[in-house]
Amino acid sequence: MRTLKTHHIVFLVCAAAAPLTVVSAGVTAAYAASGLAGVPLGYLICGGLVAMFALGFCAMAKEIPNTAAFFSYVSAGLGKSHGLAASWLAIISYSMMQTALVCLLGFMAEDLLLRVTGRSVTWVLFSIVAVILVGTLGVRSADLASRIIGFLLILEFLTVLFFCIVVLINRGHDLAVGTFSPMSLIGGGTGTLLAFTIAGFMGIESSSMYAEETEDPGKTIPRATLISIAVISVFYGFSSWAIAQSVGEDNVITAAQEQGSTLFFTYLGSHGFTALVPFLQALLVTSLFAAVVSFHNSISRYLMALGREHVLWKSLGRVTADGVPRTASVSQSCLAIVVVIAMWLTQKTLNMDDSFPSDIVFSWASNAGGFGLIFLFLVTSISVLRYFTRRERKYSSFITTYSPVVAIVGFGAMFVLVLLNFKNLIGDAELWYLVFVIPGVILSCGIAGFARGEYLRKKRPAIYQNIGSGHSPELPCGESLGK
Repeated sequence: MRTLKTHHIVFLVCAAAAPLTVVSAGVTAAYAASGLAGVPLGYLICGGLVAMFALGFCAMAKEIPNTAAFFSYVSAGLGKSHGLAASWLAIISYSMMQTALVCLLGFMAEDLLLRVTGRSVTWVLFSIVAVILVGTLGVRSADLASRIIGFLLILEFLTVLFFCIVVLINRGHDLAVGTFSPMSLIGGGTGTLLAFTIAGFMGIESSSMYAEETEDPGKTIPRATLISIAVISVFYGFSSWAIAQSVGEDNVITAAQEQGSTLFFTYLGSHGFTALVPFLQALLVTSLFAAVVSFHNSISRYLMALGREHVLWKSLGRVTADGVPRTASVSQSCLAIVVVIAMWLTQKTLNMDDSFPSDIVFSWASNAGGFGLIFLFLVTSISVLRYFTRRERKYSSFITTYSPVVAIVGFGAMFVLVLLNFKNLIGDAELWYLVFVIPGVILSCGIAGFARGEYLRKKRPAIYQNIGSGHSPELPCGESLGK
C-alpha cells in the first residue's frame, strides 16, 4: 500500500538533518573547529551543490524507482560491482551517523535528568531504550513514523525560530552580513567548515528510499527532495547567521570555542528564558530521536534491497503488506544495541570520562559518516552523468549533463579539502593516526563491497546479473542461482 505523500517524505528527510541538533551543536562546532566565520555562506554553498546533485539524482529516481538509491543508481551508471561497493559504503556511513546520534542522545538525556532531578542514570540505558523505541516504529509503516517525526520537527523549527527572534529583538549591536562574504569562508579551516556544513544535509538523498511506499513516486520524490534541500539550506543559513549575531560576528569564533553547544541555551537563559531551557534541552533529545528514526529507516531499506536481491541474507528482503522491511528493521535494531553496548564497554575499559559519548563517539563517528556521504555524492554524480550519456535524451542537458558536472567538480574539491583537514576534525594531535584510520575504515567497506560483487560475478552469475534490479533473481524466470 502506497501511503506516503510529499509532506511525509519531507518530514522524514529533514528529520535526518536534526535541525535543533545542528543549530545548537553543529553550527557552534563549525565556528569553533574551523576558526572561520563563513558558516552561513557554507550552508548556502553546500545547499546549492546538493541541489545540483539532486537534479540528476531525481531524474535517476524516475528511471529506476529502487529503495536503495546509491546502490541501484551506481549499478546502472558504473557497473554492478561498483553499485555493491556504494551500497556497503552507504550502510557504513549511515550506521556511523546513527551510532553518533544515539550515543549523543544518551549523553544529553543523562545530562538533562541530572540537571532536572539531581539523579544520574548512565547514558547507555537511555541509548538502548531509544534504539528499542526506534525499532518499534521501524516495524510499522513509515507513515506512522512520519507523523511522529513531523510533530517533533515542527517543535524543532519553532524552537530555532524563537531563538532567532530573540536575537533580532535583543541585539546589542548593528546587524552585519560579513558571514556571507566569500572571504569569511577562505582560510586554513575551509575543509573543516565544509565538512560540518555538508553534514547538515546528511540523509537528503533518503527521499528515494521510500519510492515503493509513496504515491506517484515519479513526482513525489523529486518534489520532496528539492523542497527539503531548499528548507534546510535557507533555515541553516539564517540560523547560523543568527548565532553569529547573538554574540557579534567578531566574537562568534571565540564564543563558540569557549561555550560550545551551550551557547544557544546560555543566550536564551541570559535573556529571561531560563525556565524554558530545560524544556528546550528536552527537545534536543527528541531531535536526536527523530534523526535516529530516519537513519534507522534508511539502513533498514538498504538491507532489505540487498536481501531481496540475495546479495546478503535473503530473509532481509522480506516486507509486510505495507512494504515495511520488518526483518531488516529488527536485525538493524539488534545490531545497533550491540554497537551501543560496545561503545559503553570501550568507555569503561579505557577508563574514559562521562563525555566519551559526546566528545569521542559523536565527533568521530559523525565525521566518518559525513566523509562517506561526500564520497557517495561524488560517485553517484559520476554515475548519473555516465548513465544519461549512454541513453536517448528524455531530460534537458542541464539536468543530465551540466548539473552532474557541477556536482562532480564541487564534491571532488570538497572530498580533497575534507581529507586534507581531517586532523582538525579529530581534534587531538596525539591521535594523528586516526586521520588515516577513520577514512580508511569507510573506504575499506566500499572496497569490500566491490570485492563481493566480483565474487558474485565469478561464482554466482545469476545473482550478479540481477544486482540493482530491485527484485529477487528468482522472480523473472526462475532460473538457477548457481552454486
